Amino acid sequence: MRRGGDRGPADSGGHMDLTPTTSGEVAEALAAASSAGRVVDIRGGGMHSRRGWPFTPDDVIGVGGLNRVVDYSPNDMTMTVEGGVLGSEVVRLAHGAGQAWPQAQVLPGSTVGGIVAAALSCRRRLGVGPVRDSLLEVVVATGHGRIVKGGGRTVKSVTGYDLPRLMCGSLGTLGVIVQVTLKMWPLPMAEQWYVARGTDAHVMMVADGVMARGHRPSAVIVRPGALHVCLMGAPGDVAAPAGMEIGPAPEGPSGAGIVEIGVAPGALRPLAHRLTDDGRDFEAWLGIGICRLAVGDAPGVAAAHDLAGLYGGHAQVIDGDDELRVNPFGPPPAGAEIMRRIRTSFDPAGVLCPGRFAARDVVPV
Repeated sequence: MRRGGDRGPADSGGHMDLTPTTSGEVAEALAAASSAGRVVDIRGGGMHSRRGWPFTPDDVIGVGGLNRVVDYSPNDMTMTVEGGVLGSEVVRLAHGAGQAWPQAQVLPGSTVGGIVAAALSCRRRLGVGPVRDSLLEVVVATGHGRIVKGGGRTVKSVTGYDLPRLMCGSLGTLGVIVQVTLKMWPLPMAEQWYVARGTDAHVMMVADGVMARGHRPSAVIVRPGALHVCLMGAPGDVAAPAGMEIGPAPEGPSGAGIVEIGVAPGALRPLAHRLTDDGRDFEAWLGIGICRLAVGDAPGVAAAHDLAGLYGGHAQVIDGDDELRVNPFGPPPAGAEIMRRIRTSFDPAGVLCPGRFAARDVVPV
């Protein structure tokens, strides 16, 4: 295991950067940190370091040394990789066999473990499902240094708790994802984005047509003054819906920070109407209930929490500087006590990424 640091060795109270190369080394490092009560941050590609409350770790465990492709069986359409493998490498290997990992939003430098831990589903979720549906098996090193496995490489062998789904979106607060088995999909024969521009009423009218006329879209995204639709499938099925033309995939909202609002799918249209009327920069995933909203300051984040509550949902900062993350998760989530009990089971000392645990009682510093 490679070690480094910028404030001296761990036994002198300094910061340590650890790069384990095996799951056993990850477990060893976590057991030592748990025993010493040292707060640990987990780093993959660093894509989600601006989430949750800011906190200062004693140790940082990088997963870059867990970079092996354990098994790829195109005939079984499964791929097993270690958690530090880049998502782009999974995509490259899968495309070489005419397959894909379509549920994941793969950003440059993002790791498979990070994508799973952040539950980073792509915009085509309406057609292909969330990233959690692509997980068959997951191996995790818990906060107190145990190696646990959940799921199975074949569906028929699955018994016990659904650990893969539990780890999806856990943001490193339950353990380090050291290995996953993914279900691959065939590459679509054709894929195309389409766009329609106009007033809010026009955009929603076109969206109604797309959703109602059997196009089976993979994504229906509302942006201020525009509708973006993605179709996938056989070439004959990928044709411009009425009122739309070929266009690029939409750019995301731009601001000092981004808040993700989750509401029931039926509440998303009135929320999008409200944001359009207010002149806000956003993207709303129709049929899913996700809205990503640009914010400029902490009051803007608080307003987003209030807005989410008004429409029966929740909101969290998914990207923002420290000053935007004074209260990144808003009100305590439903089921907070259950979340705390689960976390205690996986991380009794509470050393894993405390700032990213939405149900914590005390705001970390």
